[in-house]
Amino acid sequence: MFPAPFRLFFVAVPLLVAVGALAMAAFPRRMTSWQAHGPDGTTRIEPSETRILLMRIMGVVVAGLALLMVVANFAFIP
Repeated sequence: MFPAPFRLFFVAVPLLVAVGALAMAAFPRRMTSWQAHGPDGTTRIEPSETRILLMRIMGVVVAGLALLMVVANFAFIP
């Protein structure tokens, strides 16, 4: 049986990954838009719609896997 700090680590890290992945799925434009300085001033670079859709899908998949890891940690590490 692991001490409490190790169990907390194996739960906290997947939860942080899940939160980040859900943020990526919820706000993909805000997390991928860049500002570049060109000769005419400030220009925004936006990703394509396909990339936005894939970011949403992968965010949900990664969050699901991270939450599965939390549940599996409770099953394997009592």
